Amino acid sequence: MRKNNSNINKTNLFTVILPLLTIVVIGSLFAVSLYFEKSWIYDWHGIQSDIKDSIKIAKNEGISSGVIGYGARKPAQFDRRHWIMKNASESELLKLTKYPNGTIKAIAYEGLIRKQDFKNKTELILKAINDQEYPIHYQSGCIGQEMYIGQYLVDFVLLIGENSPPPPPKGSAYKFGISKKDTERIIAEYKKTTTPFQ
Repeated sequence: MRKNNSNINKTNLFTVILPLLTIVVIGSLFAVSLYFEKSWIYDWHGIQSDIKDSIKIAKNEGISSGVIGYGARKPAQFDRRHWIMKNASESELLKLTKYPNGTIKAIAYEGLIRKQDFKNKTELILKAINDQEYPIHYQSGCIGQEMYIGQYLVDFVLLIGENSPPPPPKGSAYKFGISKKDTERIIAEYKKTTTPFQ
């Protein structure tokens, strides 16, 4: 009889624990899926540790023109962005164009555009225009707005969009080594894309 009671107790214990364990596992997976970020599984191989540290701070700070608020102060994010663009290698910036965050992608694209020796800037910009998975927050003075990376690059870096601030006399795109013909290609592609932020 004892053996039978033992088997019955094990069976009862199993029938109670299995459903509870299933509920705990499913609940845990659900909780993780609610808060999961693709950046948790990003492959950092080939990225310097100081660049990585700066990115982890910069990813939640947005992009700034360099002047924000009523006091017209320069935020630390402005200097951080320029530090990343200056100190990250071309290969690091290329890899960061695949980082799952709009701010970091925008910094990477802009950094490559600003590198004098980088080839294929036009193709890179066309890719950025169509890169609309992650928006960015752009802040200038007291005004902040959501936009996609392409809008930021065309309007505020290259200064060739209809909504751009007035460009320098020869235009900003030429400063980056982009020809008039390529500038026209960029503008044509940009006009084809529509965003919910415009």
